[in-house]
Amino acid sequence: MRYCITLVFLFLLADTSKAQYLYHQLEEKHPISEIRKDIDQLYADLKKHHLKLYQYLKKGDLDFKIDSLKSAINQPLTSAALYQQLLPVLSQIGDGHLKIDFFEPAKVTESDYLKYGKRYSSPFEQLGLKFINGKIFVIENKSEDQNLKPGSEILSINQVLAADVTKKALQNSFSDGYNTTFKYFFLNYGNLDNVWRIFKNKDSLKLVFQNGNKTDSAYLIGKPYNVEAALLAGKQISNVENQFLDYRKIDTNTAYLKVNTFEAKMAQNDVNLFNNELSKTKNLILDLRNNTGGNIFLMCHFLKFFLDRPMHPIEFPQEQIKGMLLPTLDSNRKKQINYVKEFNQNGYANLVPFNNAYKNKLYILINGGTFSAASIFANTLALSQRGILIGEETGGGRNNTNAGTYFNTKLKNTGIVYRIGLVPFNLPQPSDTIGRGVMPNVKINYTLGDYLAKKDLGMDWTLKDIEKNR
Repeated sequence: MRYCITLVFLFLLADTSKAQYLYHQLEEKHPISEIRKDIDQLYADLKKHHLKLYQYLKKGDLDFKIDSLKSAINQPLTSAALYQQLLPVLSQIGDGHLKIDFFEPAKVTESDYLKYGKRYSSPFEQLGLKFINGKIFVIENKSEDQNLKPGSEILSINQVLAADVTKKALQNSFSDGYNTTFKYFFLNYGNLDNVWRIFKNKDSLKLVFQNGNKTDSAYLIGKPYNVEAALLAGKQISNVENQFLDYRKIDTNTAYLKVNTFEAKMAQNDVNLFNNELSKTKNLILDLRNNTGGNIFLMCHFLKFFLDRPMHPIEFPQEQIKGMLLPTLDSNRKKQINYVKEFNQNGYANLVPFNNAYKNKLYILINGGTFSAASIFANTLALSQRGILIGEETGGGRNNTNAGTYFNTKLKNTGIVYRIGLVPFNLPQPSDTIGRGVMPNVKINYTLGDYLAKKDLGMDWTLKDIEKNR
């Protein structure tokens, strides 16, 4: 799972061989009959390929929501408009890996960009915002209106109350089960394109805010978009590989290891850490915050550097295992079977610690951005009682998640693309708390003052505990 990329940015990186693809997605209105057929196609694919479809929303309830959506469509819609109506329905399935979009980036052409590309940046880029319990606060202001000071509470945006903005943003985003920390993670640490879309990507926003006892308003106007700079930045980003680990010594006995993503590659230098540096470290702070997951195979391999006994990180449903030897012509079923076979052949069903595994005191930092493979990683360490979890509930499901390999397709008439995870990962020793993430041993709650002071409360607590136990 990765951060969202702006629509404009995607335009700049697109292929230039075809013309006006986005007309079909943004302007052309599709007949009601075609839209309803596409909704039927989407629901049929979900029922066929999503093995946990009714885990959090009963079949009768989802049937009703799908039928209600179809009935409510009484006029032709664009693909983008249908996409917006699908989001709040699909989000209730409770699958953070379910992905849907109204266009394919690879099909956006140069002429598409010339016609539809934005000529101004999002006004939200001028602010640093934090969403806390349904409220929106300013922690940084780079706009020309200096009355909007850090610490101000935004009461409304273009006459939409802040609570309604937050509610809409949460309804339109996906997470595992009933979890909300993953959704707040994207609001607080990602870009705000999905929030901007609520206001139809307008180039200007009127903010009513409160600072102390004073209520005031500010106007933010999107700055002209620098096409050349964006294109250059896009090329630079596309050529940079994700760095797997960041490591530093804090003092003689304490080290900090940040696991950025499981979508990177493990280099020899990463392995050498365990042979040399970490073997001498008495306290290790393992930071999984903002790690949205990636390759489960890499995660399992890396886990063996921290375990002190064999562990089962994942269990597959019995009905899936029973069907492993049965022949099938279904290509998606083959993908599913081959994935599970490869997982087991690599010995990941029962992880045996490496000889040079880290064996000393372990502190594990987690937050809502700890998702998918990273959440399974944290859960396995928690079940093995290998360390102390500090932070907030992870974005990934505590009991299961749906990912691995995917069914990818698009709707026949509207061209909306979507993917469905084919492999259900059940986590061992399921929790009685259904639909939530991995819970920390030490819960950290940030206040506005903490954000303004740029505090790292998880690190602060950890370092104090290390000092206390010297």
